[in-house]
Amino acid sequence: MRSCQALLVASIAMAAVGGAAQGAQFRTVDMPGGGQGIVLSGLIEAGDATAFHKLAETLPAAVVVTTGPGGSITSAMAIGSEIRARGWSTLVPAGSKCASACTWIWLAGSTRMLGTDAQIGFHAISMFLRGPETHDYDVVLRRWLTGLGYTLDTTATMMNTPAASIRWFDIIELRANGIPTDLFP
Repeated sequence: MRSCQALLVASIAMAAVGGAAQGAQFRTVDMPGGGQGIVLSGLIEAGDATAFHKLAETLPAAVVVTTGPGGSITSAMAIGSEIRARGWSTLVPAGSKCASACTWIWLAGSTRMLGTDAQIGFHAISMFLRGPETHDYDVVLRRWLTGLGYTLDTTATMMNTPAASIRWFDIIELRANGIPTDLFP
């Protein structure tokens, strides 16, 4: 099982190399223990939801393996909505990090899994639209998260870190803050 995990982590690392300038990278992998996975790595950009949808259409079921620094919130929410509608699980593999918009994809999984020493990084959303910083999108995100079944207290925990910072959570902190999370494998 350890060699399968190492292969999965190596596959993710290979997919991430050089991908940030092109948006997120997507590819299918065989999951340890059986089944298919979609590896999503790199910076999430506009258009990535369409690329994800095209790949998802080819699979009857999958675990979405995600790592990365975040990116486009609207693309992440669209990908997350499709994951939830399909009833798919999400995974951040051992030793990996998923931050910002990446976390919204992970949170949409019907089951959320973390590998050993994996971390999830939350912060409030900040946008600069021709003027001062605004947090108006936080309301949209909170509505989306409550639609996924998270409580307002849980969404507040996620959004209380300033936009310029990241608060890292491990599996224990996620569970303590109302985010059911399974250890993988």
